[in-house]
Amino acid sequence: MSEYTTVSLRKEFVSDVEAYIEDEPFDSVKEFMKHLVIQEMEREDSISDEEARQMAQKLRDLGYME
Repeated sequence: MSEYTTVSLRKEFVSDVEAYIEDEPFDSVKEFMKHLVIQEMEREDSISDEEARQMAQKLRDLGYME
């Protein structure tokens, strides 16, 4: 049996993602996010730690992360 965990996202962010994937072949935000994470993990040209920090700061500045 698989174990699961929960990731909390701001409702406004989820609404934005739902609107974005409306015409895409994803049935849910969860499915889309899983696709993105797997895609990123498989990329050969990964981002640096500094780039990751900068992206996280931008998401915090936009209110998507705390």
